[in-house]
Amino acid sequence: MIFTLKNIVDLETLQEIQDRFADATGLGVVISDENGTPVTKPSNFTNFCSYIRSSSSEGLRGCMLSDERLGRIAANRGKPTIHRCHSGLVDLAAPIILNEKYMGAILCGQVLIQGQDKERLDQIRRNTKHLQVDHNLLDQYFEQIEFTNQKRVEAAADMLFLVANYIVKMAATYLTQEELNEKNQKLMEELQLRAQLEKTLQETQLKVLQAQINPHFLFNTLNTISRLAYLENAAQTQDVTYALAKILRYSLRNIDQLVSLSEELEFVRNYLNIQQSRFRNKIQYEQNFTFDVGSIKIPILCVQPIIENALLHGFESQDKMVIRLCCFSMNDNVVLEISDNGAGIPEEKLSSILSDKKIQSNGHTTGIGLKNVHKRIQYYFGEGYGITAIDSRPGAGAKVQITIPKVGGDLV
Repeated sequence: MIFTLKNIVDLETLQEIQDRFADATGLGVVISDENGTPVTKPSNFTNFCSYIRSSSSEGLRGCMLSDERLGRIAANRGKPTIHRCHSGLVDLAAPIILNEKYMGAILCGQVLIQGQDKERLDQIRRNTKHLQVDHNLLDQYFEQIEFTNQKRVEAAADMLFLVANYIVKMAATYLTQEELNEKNQKLMEELQLRAQLEKTLQETQLKVLQAQINPHFLFNTLNTISRLAYLENAAQTQDVTYALAKILRYSLRNIDQLVSLSEELEFVRNYLNIQQSRFRNKIQYEQNFTFDVGSIKIPILCVQPIIENALLHGFESQDKMVIRLCCFSMNDNVVLEISDNGAGIPEEKLSSILSDKKIQSNGHTTGIGLKNVHKRIQYYFGEGYGITAIDSRPGAGAKVQITIPKVGGDLV
């Protein structure tokens, strides 16, 4: 929010302060912003000044420029300043400065000084001669301008400074409350985001637990199957059973912990080992790393769901599915890039993958979708991380990039 006099101080209160000051001093008073634009209605203005402002656009522009100039002179000096307006009348300005920023000024005056300004009268008339107004009427108004003594002007300047300081205190009180409200709003947004991420984590944990049905029974059964396969010389069956046992053991780990990238990739290889048997070696897996992946940390179950998604939705007409996983450094972060040559992602689905819309999951192993992976990475590392790019076109495969901070990890 950009703070100006108009939005940090109640204008009715400003108007009341200004009116009372005008009544007390008998001078014309107005409060302007930093550009010389009035933020209040003029109080006790002379007919001469009111006529120039209301009857001539050039006259109004001159008055505003004069107010802006005088206000900034006072701001630079840090105190009330007595000066001449563009017509030649005596004006005073006290700056309104909040947190070292010039917000505007309270201006008053529109008088002439006794014993000093008699000789200026002709000059003042010449200063206004170019204005497109009724000069006979303007001369009548000019004759009404009050002459006052120097001490009264100086006393008014001192009072003006007190009023300006009072306005600054009012603005500071409002600004403090406004900043507090903004901080509270930001805190609420952070708490809501945290709650949403906690919910995502809990949902993921539930899905993994559902996939762990009676793990002891499963392990015992798988060990039995593996031994039978060995006795029957069924090597492929033994490999698949062994891979499945390792997948289940990995899934038993807490969903809220970080694992090394090498552990996550071992889980991926076991998963692909099973899928190779299912699709009769139609899957080709390639990987290229410029990092020691053993020292890179990542939330558990972040890479496999993306590969599973590629197999479930991309394995349509291809004779051979090629999945590539690259790991490289970018701006002190680690980028994991998973690409495939599958059927690609339709445009309408691509735009909703990471949105807050509810998407039906078709995952067969964990049921963990891309949005879930994205939010869990953000939960650990912040909003700048997660799935940072998805590039896909129907029939041209898909490429997904995951960005995580480089916690450890030396170049190979």
